[in-house]
Amino acid sequence: MAEDYRAPDAPDRKRRRPKPARPPRKAASSAASQASADLKVRDTASTRRWRLPRSWLFWGGTAMVAFSSLGLLSATALLRLPSLPNCPAIFWPTASASLRLYCAQLAADKRTPKDLLYAISLVKDLPQDHPLRPEIDHNIEVWSNEMLELGEASFQAGDLKQAIETAQKIPADSSAHQLVDPKIEQWQATWDKAEDIYKQAETALKDQDLRQAFRTATQLLGIGNQYWENTKYRELNDLITTTRLDSNKIDKAKGLSDQGGLTNLLAAIKLMEEIKPESRLFSRAQEMIARFGRDMLDLADAALDRRDYDQALRITSQIPSKANLQAEIRDFNMIAEAQSQAWNGTVSDLETAIVAVQRINRDRPLYGKAQQLISSWQAEIKDVTVLDRAKQIAQPGAESDLTAAIAEAQRIPFGNPLREQAEKSIQQWQRQIETAADQPYLDRAEQLASSGDLQAAIGEASRISPGRALYDQAGRRIDDWTSQMQRLQDQPQLDRARQLAEGGDLNGAIQVARQIGSGRALTQVARADIDRWSDQLQQSQDQPRLEQARQLAAQGNFQEAIRQAELIPPDRQLYDQAQAEIQTWRSQTRGTDQLAQAYSAAQVGSPAMLSAAIEIADQVGENNPTRREANRMIDQWSYQILQIAQSQADSNPTDAIAIANRIPANSAAYAEAQRAIQAWQQRR
Repeated sequence: MAEDYRAPDAPDRKRRRPKPARPPRKAASSAASQASADLKVRDTASTRRWRLPRSWLFWGGTAMVAFSSLGLLSATALLRLPSLPNCPAIFWPTASASLRLYCAQLAADKRTPKDLLYAISLVKDLPQDHPLRPEIDHNIEVWSNEMLELGEASFQAGDLKQAIETAQKIPADSSAHQLVDPKIEQWQATWDKAEDIYKQAETALKDQDLRQAFRTATQLLGIGNQYWENTKYRELNDLITTTRLDSNKIDKAKGLSDQGGLTNLLAAIKLMEEIKPESRLFSRAQEMIARFGRDMLDLADAALDRRDYDQALRITSQIPSKANLQAEIRDFNMIAEAQSQAWNGTVSDLETAIVAVQRINRDRPLYGKAQQLISSWQAEIKDVTVLDRAKQIAQPGAESDLTAAIAEAQRIPFGNPLREQAEKSIQQWQRQIETAADQPYLDRAEQLASSGDLQAAIGEASRISPGRALYDQAGRRIDDWTSQMQRLQDQPQLDRARQLAEGGDLNGAIQVARQIGSGRALTQVARADIDRWSDQLQQSQDQPRLEQARQLAAQGNFQEAIRQAELIPPDRQLYDQAQAEIQTWRSQTRGTDQLAQAYSAAQVGSPAMLSAAIEIADQVGENNPTRREANRMIDQWSYQILQIAQSQADSNPTDAIAIANRIPANSAAYAEAQRAIQAWQQRR
């Protein structure tokens, strides 16, 4: 039974091994020993049932739990603080001084004027003999200075009103209160100066004096206030930039307006509409829009003067509302419609136009113009009757009738719209009178001309005075008859000159043809013949000299050839040919001289002189006749250089290469020289 025992409070522990029983010492005492053993076993079992476990795992776990619980209780006790007072809920009449000071410090830590004043109000009324009074007074001084600092911060941030209000709330019994009035005066003076500078800059901007505005704005940089030095200065700079752009737009709009025309005015208005309300030039732009609108109204009025009713309405319809001309536009459109009705010129149309314009009241902007038109149309109605009566008088067509009609029409005064129409009728009737009076002269002149008496015909037609109805027609006939008469007079002389020219007497032909004076019918014909004969005469005189010069040039005597060709004057027919030949011969002379110099250099025979001869010969122009000989000699002298190089190759390849490099690329020996150079380079 002892071997199967397990502790009841530790069922999961390992089975304990019972101690082995000692062997009996004597056989006689076996019974007693057995009894004693049974008793011992029972005592041991009872003792094990009530004894604490001896396992180290059990006691280690127990100790760990105990120490952890003790540490948690200790930390809770240490970290647990007494509850803080709820300052907003405190009943201050019964609050202690320390509690007031504590809550005042909490409020002051928020660093706002309201909280600092609240902090001061909590503690300032405590008795002067209170033990905490020194600390309270010290805090009040600190908080008062902080309020002054907050006022300075508000001032620097741009809130002058808040700064002054904050400073004025500083307790009067604090040392900081002595600084309040000087500080406020300083703030106000700085602020007033900054505002004055800003206004001066704005005034300069309105006057479009951008340089002055910028110079004024820079005065803000040392004003002593961060808000004005930074925020307002940047704002002013932005305004200057915007104003510069807007000023350019205004200048451009003025230029367009000065050019005139509807398109330019509309473009100018569009530029002004781009200027925003916050611009310092906005009011100026609005004034410009109003001015341009009036210019457009003037264009519409000019269109009406041309009786272009549709164009006038198109113009007024495009005037922007910002021009504030709505009343003028309404009156103008009403007047335009009435004028288009009056243009028909009948009495009924004029009366209809008058009725339409009479609707424009006295308080309307175009009332004065409407009244002028009414007066004009009323006078025109009277004059229409006069003109109609004049036309009826002129209908028979007799001179007396036409004269009476003219007198009647002249009753219409100048400045009246019908005066222009009356003038046209008067001119027509006057022409009829003049034609009737002068036609017999022209008919008689035609008869004389038909009979061959051109001089008499001219005399008869000349009786028609300038400015008369038939004067232009008579003048044309006089010109025709004069031309016919001059041809009859000058044609025999021109024929004789042509006969002399055909016979070879060009000088005689020219002299005879020159006898035909200027301004006559055959003057241009004679001049053309004279020019042709002069060219032929000059060519016959200069051609032998030019041929002789060409022969001399063919013989190689270029200098003498040039001298002969230069004898032909600039105003002669062959002058251009002679000059072309002279240029050619001078070029040939230069080529011959250059080639002669090359020959002279080549005679020395050294590589350097042969190379120099090649350079001189290569200067001969491509179009020069001696160029072919120059090319031939270049090839010949190049081969001579190559031969000299080859003769040096065995003894001194380096010198041979240097000599062969003198051969030009345009010579026939160049390719062979390059191959030789490559071979000599390999041998070095």
